[in-house]
Amino acid sequence: MIISKTLTNDFGNNKKKKIFSKNIFYKFILVVLLIFLIGPYLISKSNDFMNWSKFDFFDKVFISNGFIIKNIEISGIKHLNKNDVIKIIRSFNNTNIFNINIQKMHAEISKNTWVKKTSIKIIYPDTIKIFLKEKEPIAIWQNKYGYNLITKNGEVILEKKLNNFKNNLPIIIGNNAHKNISPILKILNIHENFAKNIWSLTFVNERRWDIHFNQGLTIRMPSTKVREAWQKIVSLNEKLNILNLGLIEIDLRNHSKILGKINIDKKLIFKKKMS
Repeated sequence: MIISKTLTNDFGNNKKKKIFSKNIFYKFILVVLLIFLIGPYLISKSNDFMNWSKFDFFDKVFISNGFIIKNIEISGIKHLNKNDVIKIIRSFNNTNIFNINIQKMHAEISKNTWVKKTSIKIIYPDTIKIFLKEKEPIAIWQNKYGYNLITKNGEVILEKKLNNFKNNLPIIIGNNAHKNISPILKILNIHENFAKNIWSLTFVNERRWDIHFNQGLTIRMPSTKVREAWQKIVSLNEKLNILNLGLIEIDLRNHSKILGKINIDKKLIFKKKMS
């Protein structure tokens, strides 16, 4: 019977439970003998139960007998680069599996900005299981450093390959836009089919939003009563199909007025005047 070790950031503590493992018989005997020989010392130092590196001889014996990381199982990955996680785990290859610093491994994996939660389980003699939960991006933030994925909490995901997200997520622009995007998107997505036409949003003076549609229309939203203003736009679209009227702007900043601008071809007007 071999002990497995688990670390998860869901509860912030370690869990140990016994599992049965069909190991090669002589390796099992080796472990039993080693535990028998040094058991009294390890029990007296219970806080260091897994710290086998104090015994170089035992460390070499375990490594030479295959008690190292051989199998890596990772679940929960959707967008994160799996090789980034494997690279971290492989950096522990020169350590016998009983002495792997699971807290350090957990900390290294959690540095990846995609990672929301991590759970690590070591199954002796040679397996590491990683359970990941990724953050969910809701927008692409255009800033002075380039483009970054943003979560609803305003967290930045340092993802370099954004082509997979450009067709599904709106681009947001403006100072602190990433910290204020969640409330406006929650309102816009009440009418999801209409909101699918949105290309980008600009956070103006850190007070209000301009909404830019794929069809070339810009809607200037007010800084207050945003939900009511958006409902006006949705109602107008249901009656007039505003995205196909040739409008370039609808201004809702004044709650008592709705102002619109039409795309006027100045060259066509000039030709008519000359005719």
